[in-house]
This record gives sequence, C-alpha cells and structure tokens, in this order.
Amino acid sequence: MGRIIVIEDNLVFADYVCRLLESKGFQSVTTSNSNGARKLFAKIQENDIVLADMRLPDGDGIALLEELRKQGRNNPYIVMTEHGEIPIAVRSLKLGAEDFIPKDLLEMNLPPLLDSLQKKMKRQETPIHERNSEAFKKIYNKIRLVASTNMSVLILGESGTGKEHIAEKIHARSKRAGKPFVSVDCGLLSKELAASDLFGHEKGAFTGAERKRLGVWEEAAGGTLFLDEIGNLSIEVQQMLLRALEAKRYRPTGGNKDKKADVRIIAATNEDLLTAIAEKRFRADLYQRLKEYTIQIPPLRECREDIIPLADFFRQLANEEFEKQVKGFDAEAKKQMLAYTWGGNVRELKSAMRLAVLHTEGDTVTADALEFDEMPSASDASFSLSDMEKTRILRALERANGNRKLTAELLGIGRTTLYNKMKAYGIE
Repeated sequence: MGRIIVIEDNLVFADYVCRLLESKGFQSVTTSNSNGARKLFAKIQENDIVLADMRLPDGDGIALLEELRKQGRNNPYIVMTEHGEIPIAVRSLKLGAEDFIPKDLLEMNLPPLLDSLQKKMKRQETPIHERNSEAFKKIYNKIRLVASTNMSVLILGESGTGKEHIAEKIHARSKRAGKPFVSVDCGLLSKELAASDLFGHEKGAFTGAERKRLGVWEEAAGGTLFLDEIGNLSIEVQQMLLRALEAKRYRPTGGNKDKKADVRIIAATNEDLLTAIAEKRFRADLYQRLKEYTIQIPPLRECREDIIPLADFFRQLANEEFEKQVKGFDAEAKKQMLAYTWGGNVRELKSAMRLAVLHTEGDTVTADALEFDEMPSASDASFSLSDMEKTRILRALERANGNRKLTAELLGIGRTTLYNKMKAYGIE
C-alpha cells in the first residue's frame, strides 16, 4: 500500500488530515508548498496517491497536477477545495484528477475514496510487476514516458511475450484511462469484412448487412485501440487506417459522410514489417505513422532472471483457481525451467505452471509435474529461433489433428499469421 502525499499550506489543517489518514490505516507524508511537492514527486512511487490543496503560497494544486502528468506520472490525484472554488476544481477533472473534495466534507468523503482507489490500483497489478530484469526496467520507463502523450506506439516481440499487456499498461497510465480500451486481433479479421469491423457499416452496404453496425474505431472513441498482428491487414484497409489516423476522420462502409473520432492507436506484431514493406505487403507511410514510439519486448529466454518470479506468480494464480496450497518448486524443477527455451514465452510459462499445479499432489512442484514440448535447451546454440518456431508449429498442428484454426489458438496467433509462417517454413 502506497503513501498519501498531502500538499497543504495550513499546518494545523495538514496535521488534522494526516491524523485522519493514520486513524484509517493510511501512511502519509506532507509538504506545505509547490517546491516541496516537486521534491516529493521526484521520488513518487506508482502506488502513491496525491491529496493537494487548491491554493498554495507559491502556486496551486492544478498547476502541480499538470506538471505531474507532463512527467508521465499518472498517480491518482485528489484536490481539496474551499467553498466557491468548485468551478475551478472541475477543471482539475479535465486534466486527469480523480476527484475533488470540499475540506468540510473531507472526513466523510476521503477515506472511502482512498479505499476505492487502492482497490482499483491493486486490481491493475499484473505479472509485469514481477519482472525485474534490466530489459523490463527499461520497458517500464518507456511506458511511463509515452503513456501521458498521444503518440502512436508500435510494440514488437515474439508471440506470447505480452504485447497486449504492455498496451493495457500504457492505456491505464494515460489521460485516456477512463475511456475504452478496445483490443482487436487483426489476424482474425476476414479480408472482406475487416473494413466493416474497424469502421462499421451502414444498413445495406453489402450482402448480409441487414442493419447498421458500429466499428471498433467508434467503440474506442476517446480511448485506446489496440491492433494486434497489424501486418495481417490488407493494403486497402491499411490505407483507410492511415487516413483515420492522420485526419481523425473515417467513413463507415456504405456511408456517404465522414465521422470524427479521437482514438489513440497502439499496434503490435511479431512480424518483420520492414520485410513486409519490401514485399509490398505493408505500407511504408503507415509504418512510419505507427512507429512514433517503439517498444521492443525481449523473449523470455533472454530474461532468465524473470522466469522463477513469474512462475511463482502463476503458481499462486493456479492455487486460487484449483483451490490448492502448492508452496513452491523443488531444485530440479527450477533447474529445468531455467534451462528450457520457452518458445511460447510468458504465455507458455503460464500454461505450464497451471498444469504443474493441477498435477501436484503435495505442496511442492517437482520436475515430474512439468510438461514441456520436446525442444532443445537454451544452451543448444546450434538450434536457431526459426527452427524452434517451426517445431512449435508442427507440434501444435499434430495436437490439433491438422485443424488450422485450433492450431492458431494453441499458438496464440491469428490464422493469417499461421498461414504465413507455414508457407515460410514450407509446412504443408
């Protein structure tokens, strides 16, 4: 549980607020001016909450809120007001403040609001916070920097590395956090209906269009649209997407009028888009528009210090799901987990830990409870990444009895992506 940063120039009232917080089980730290607040902001933690007076001797609480947001910090921010300051306080909400509370109602309204905020922040905690590798420390910093902007973000990484999870983190820390986060797997969009899925259609626009339909672009208005496997979109739909991004206008299929929608795009792919551009499968101008900011997620095998902490996190989730009390892993199980290649990355690790807990009868996961694909260890330098991916696809096809739709689901990729990879690896 984080601290409550109290910014209040009336020392008597500040003491009252801190004692109120302490009586309700909250930790607090206080300062009486804007300069002191800036010093505290320099060391602020993600789970800290700010409680600021509207008027300060060297500035005001709203200006401090603007500074904090420009730094990429999206900590919950509550403004304390006097009577007559309500119209000004409303402006703070537009800048991303969580709420404002009149000082004479503080004792009644503040504790339940803080409880609600801390529960919300706890729900947002996910496995990414378990990752302490140097690579992910840099990724967290990139998320913090880009979240408060409106820049388009391109997330690159292998299947299963958690690209959607990173996108959700960016949205949750952005000024759009209160608006929709809409996720679309472009690999699942049919070529014929992709434009309709994205931008909607009018009644009668094509055979089968019996009623008007809103697209995901309109669903995400004011918020964030996450387009996974962006390389699967056709050139025609790419052109429509580029126009929507640049003009902030789009036209539903069969429509005769443009619509407006302010949408932030976060795109992701495990494909080499530069190769796709060279092969005329992806527009260079759209690529440049999408990659205003790029985040590259390394595969799990390159962040081995994350494997055991993540495995432990997934063990706890599996304990809750299966109502078990598995407490950890024995030495041999840890050794095998660290030696394994994890071609499916974090997604594969989560699945393996779920099965391991299910198969464990005692309180410790042993090596016998682990089920790995028959793949070489990470120390086998002669086995290339492409060989590893081809092996995973072949095994998934075998498990699915050749059913390509099920194979794509097992691999966690779109069907179009699967077809492209099968063609590239010469898999019949």
